[in-house]
Amino acid sequence: MDKMRFRPVYWVLGCLLLLALLRDVLANGRPLYCRIGGEAYYPGLRTVFIDKDVPYSQPALRRIQLQEQSFEAWKNLSNYDVMPVFAPIPFTPGEYSRQNANAFLEPGKVHAALPDRFRHWLGTEESGRDVAAGIISGARIAVLVGLVSMAIAGIIGLLLGSIAGFWGDKQLRVSRVVLISILAGIPVAYFFAVTARRYALDTAETAGEWGVSFIWFVCITGLFLLAGIIIRKLFRATALVTIPADLLIMRLTEIFNAVPKLIFILIIAAILPKSQSFWVLITLIGLLSWTDVAQFVRAELLRVRELDYVTAARGMGLSELRIFFRHALPNALRPSLVIFTFGVAGAIMLESVLSFLGFGGDTLNGISWGSLLNSVRARPSAWWIAFAPGMAIAITILAINKLGESLSEKAGQ
Repeated sequence: MDKMRFRPVYWVLGCLLLLALLRDVLANGRPLYCRIGGEAYYPGLRTVFIDKDVPYSQPALRRIQLQEQSFEAWKNLSNYDVMPVFAPIPFTPGEYSRQNANAFLEPGKVHAALPDRFRHWLGTEESGRDVAAGIISGARIAVLVGLVSMAIAGIIGLLLGSIAGFWGDKQLRVSRVVLISILAGIPVAYFFAVTARRYALDTAETAGEWGVSFIWFVCITGLFLLAGIIIRKLFRATALVTIPADLLIMRLTEIFNAVPKLIFILIIAAILPKSQSFWVLITLIGLLSWTDVAQFVRAELLRVRELDYVTAARGMGLSELRIFFRHALPNALRPSLVIFTFGVAGAIMLESVLSFLGFGGDTLNGISWGSLLNSVRARPSAWWIAFAPGMAIAITILAINKLGESLSEKAGQ
């Protein structure tokens, strides 16, 4: 009965993954196969692995790519020896004609000056971008945002929640010398990573400079950690400090929960360069979504650490780390999948809202569901722009939430 009840959910999620994996085969403005001058080429299939703006090495394809109206050139059948093979949707997500003469085409309309083969089955948005291609691309965006951002959140939440739940306020002890070394290294790392690189960060056109600063920060902090370990061994400093891990982590969780994610990301977007990378959005969502995972893992480990088999393991003299990794953590991971699943739905919804508000700029225009919804603001009567991405968001979120409910019921049995 349970399988029959949730079978539609698996079909929906399976289709979502299929669209995400086969995006460049299902929606591509360049031929998947063509013949020019007696030679066979696969310009569309190359975009599966290589960015479409990278120059082609073949002169025949390079000539088409360099034409001023490349949108029409790839679809000009006179450029090929025989009829080329195009994708079911012969438009690349985000692709539009520079002539911009076909904005807001209704569903089923043929692109002007092109054969009937090049039909916009779900219409176009303000700049002439194909809505159907955007729906398929939005599936990949949703999968990447949901899985990658929650992977980031899961790692952070699992780490902090485990420390808070298993070791609590009195069992986490670290070397005093190592702790002092780390605390001394943080301001030094901040100086070299941010203050000393202020000009590079202020003039950066992409977020890559912030990534460099993050690497600097981690490396310098790691050097101070290593120095503390060496000093401890050289001077045989055995003094330990008890860290109230549970108290500190739970207060940090409350601070993150008190700040609305949407507002915080918009503030960060105003600070970072205008041309945002899509991966910056994923990272921000992941860094702000770890609190639920941490709280759930903490609660599970508070329960698990008092069970008889954990007490028996301690009585046998096993180390705390071995008890944690071999016995406590595996029993806390399975229920955590429920929180992870609901987090994926929340991350997809948050990305849709942010792209609707314009986060990401041109990098997400026409290729995410939220950016397509944003296009309808220019002409509210263009119902087809709002209907397809709106239904895609609603069905995806509903399916993932249903999957989360199914996992929750199984975990409670």
